[in-house]
Amino acid sequence: MSLSRPARVLLFALLCVCLQTSWAAGLAVQHLDGRESTLSAEIKSGHFTYVMVWTTYCGVCKKEYPKLSAFHDRHTGRDAEVLGIAVDGAAAREKVQTFVAGKPFSFPTVLTEPEAMAEAFKAATGEEFTGTPTYLVFNPARELAGFHSGDLTAEALQRFLTRHGSPAKTDPKP
Repeated sequence: MSLSRPARVLLFALLCVCLQTSWAAGLAVQHLDGRESTLSAEIKSGHFTYVMVWTTYCGVCKKEYPKLSAFHDRHTGRDAEVLGIAVDGAAAREKVQTFVAGKPFSFPTVLTEPEAMAEAFKAATGEEFTGTPTYLVFNPARELAGFHSGDLTAEALQRFLTRHGSPAKTDPKP
């Protein structure tokens, strides 16, 4: 039995959505207090979630924290929020706790293993994880809507949110 072109397109679209949500469901994360979770459990529906993948030793990340914090503070509880994922790994939990306690940023953060992030990123985007900072954007339906590796301007964050008030599959440009 052969499916019509519209049926094949619909099936492909559904498969893509399932893969996008399943990779986030499968990415194990750990809260700084040690509680286990998954990335998908940390992404709330109803608004955009910007995920900043970072490490304690990333110089570029340190420059990114103020603009991400300002964006998070302006939008949280309304239309968007920021979630940090430290890829220092669970063994460095105390180091990350100490780093976060210094309040370099205002958004919540969780931990994951760098290898797990690399695998999940490749599965979701088809591209290699190149390091930190890396950004993932989830739309209000909790689907991956965009990603970007490297620094990102505050204007690009706002422009993506303004331009994509509805779910879209695009890459936010710096």
